[in-house]
Parts: sequence; C-alpha cells; structure tokens
Amino acid sequence: MDCDLITFVIDKDELRSATVAINPTLDKTYKSCFQDSKIQANRKLEIESVLDYLHDELNTGHWSKIPITIRRAFSAASFVKTIILLKSSEFTDDLLKQCLKTVDLGLLLGAPLQVNSELLTNCATFLSKKLNERNATCEIQNQKRKHENKDLDNLEQINGVNIDTIVCPSLETFNNKYFVSQKPVKLQDCVTHWPALSKWPDITYLLKTAGDRTVPVEIGSHYADENWGQKLMTLKEFITNYFYKSEDLGYLAQHNLFDQIPELRNDIYIPEYCCLGQDDNEPEINAWFGPAKTISPLHHDPKNNFLVQVFGTKQLILYSPDDTFCLYPHESTLLSNTAQVDPFNPDLDKYPNFRNAKAVKCILEAGEMLYIPPKWWHHVTALEKSFSVSFWWS
Repeated sequence: MDCDLITFVIDKDELRSATVAINPTLDKTYKSCFQDSKIQANRKLEIESVLDYLHDELNTGHWSKIPITIRRAFSAASFVKTIILLKSSEFTDDLLKQCLKTVDLGLLLGAPLQVNSELLTNCATFLSKKLNERNATCEIQNQKRKHENKDLDNLEQINGVNIDTIVCPSLETFNNKYFVSQKPVKLQDCVTHWPALSKWPDITYLLKTAGDRTVPVEIGSHYADENWGQKLMTLKEFITNYFYKSEDLGYLAQHNLFDQIPELRNDIYIPEYCCLGQDDNEPEINAWFGPAKTISPLHHDPKNNFLVQVFGTKQLILYSPDDTFCLYPHESTLLSNTAQVDPFNPDLDKYPNFRNAKAVKCILEAGEMLYIPPKWWHHVTALEKSFSVSFWWS
C-alpha cells in the first residue's frame, strides 16, 4: 500500500528526536527505519523491539511517574510501525485493523508529539474511514433495549430524599440556587440539541464510527473489588462479548473516548453551566458505556461534575461531604476517595456511624443530567444498557 494515502504532515525530525529517552542501542535501531529520510518497509522487527522496550518502561512504576519523553517516544514508534505495516503488507481489512490497534495503543499509552499533536488522531480517523468504506454493513444488528433491573437493588429501600429537579434553568438560577451552595440537582431539557441522543442508541452507528477502535474495558463488579481488572479490546469486541451478554461484567468506564475518537466528540456539547468554573480550561470529558448492573461504588471526586445520560437509566445515591465520617473511606491512598460501606447492604456492626448518614437519591433517565458538586459521595448503578458522559471541571 502506498503510504502517500496518509496525507497529514509527518515531522521526521521530531519522530527521530522523540527517541532520546531510550538507550543508545535501541535509538540506533529506531533511526535505522529512516534510511534516506524514508520509513523502511523491511524494518518491522526493529520497530517491534523498540515498542517492546518502551512498553516495559511504561509499565514500570506508577503511571503518573512515567516521563513524558517515554510516552512521546511510544507515540512516535507506534506511528512508524503503522507506516511500516502499510508499506510492507498486502492491503486487507486485517491489516487495517492491525494498524488501527497500533495507533490506538499509541493514543492510549503515549502522549501527543510537540510539533504535530494530532498525528495519531488523524491517522486513526483515516484508517477508520478506510475500514468503513470496505465494510458498508455491520455484523452486529442493533437490538431493542429492555429494562433489566429486576435483579438489582431497589432505590426505594434507601432511606433518603429525592434530589431537586429543575427544567433548563438560566445560568443565574443554577448559579444562585445550586452552584454557589454546592447542592446536587437534576436538570432536564438541557441537552436536547445533542446529536448523540438520537445517534448513540443505535449501536450500529457506534460500531460503524468506532467499532474497530481499541479501548480499555474494566472487567469485574467494580474497581474496588479484588477481582477487578482491565483489558484492551476493540469496541466491537466489547459490545459483542459484554454489552450484549451478562455472564461476565464489562464496563467502558471513565475513559476519555472523545479525544481518542473526535467523530463521537462532535455528537456532544459542553454544558454552558461549566463556564462558572474558576479556570478557563475545558472540562475533562469521560465516557461510561456498558450493560445493566454496572456499578460505580460509593466515592467522591475533587471537581464539579455533570453526569449526562445519553441512553439507558441509572440510579444514584449521594451523601454530603459532611457525612464522610459515616461512610468509612478506605485507608489506603489509592482508594481514599472510596467508601467501605455498601449503601444497599451496610454492615452496621462494622460501620455503625452509617446510621447517621443522610442520603439524597435520583433516577437519571436519557436526556437528563445531574450536577454533582465536588467531594459529594455518589453510588451509581446502571438499570439497563447505558451510555453516560461526565464533565469534570474546577
């Protein structure tokens, strides 16, 4: 396949300089792929050795401690491997999928390059488009959604009051009644203009747009469970093996899907109320996509949060920061924002102060969004197949 089909700008000087973080031997191996300023089609083994080394470096120690130079080197090497594959192999669907997986790993584990920060994003868009052109129909047909909450804990058993509901308040009203006082509220008719509300319930659309993209999926009941883990798989594999099946629980949770796949980002808009924050940065936007019975255990976040329900239904229980003493947060640093108490099945002998906690609760339906102030504890359960989008901002 002729690599000139990929028309975005490639800064080869930056691709070369991105390897300064690796040892001299591998740096020499990497740069051998650029003989005569061209990426060489016969260098697959060399680039694989570079990626293997960098992958090990990425998995050494805590993620926050990984140098940005290592992550940029991984992004650059992922792009080089993609070009080598396209130049050295017969042009097939399997080749495109292999290349797309390579690019997505670069997006998930790497970091944007300094000169061409959108290189991998544009490359992924190009490859997805080529795959869609070759596959006009999807193998998985959209299925009618059903309420699947018969085996779930009932919100009515929680002793608490319902969260306020307000219909599309003005910015001034939301600020004065809820934002300033840091009070949760459910808002209706604020996202009716989102294309996602009509597009995403059609799973065929998600498959066509992003089915071959690699995403991280949580496996297990929830992140605080000892059997919890994470796997990388394509969105199509997730939908086939987890979204439509209930034997094993899988959840595409707290993932910045929209920076990875801009085509889906175009289907949503930042709520105007986010302008009330203290800085000018855009909110952090995450996707929460999964079957019924997915759970986010009782926890709190450090920022303001709008949780928008695109399709499906979720139930939420919230507790004020004033009730933290009653919720028994984990003592470990990693889980210090997560409570030990299960509000649906509390062990009152072990956690006696939970009797004094005052819950507020709500059912969040498609097209509604919930304002969760910073440090407010919240427990979230999907009552049916569900897609939510969260906006975190300061």
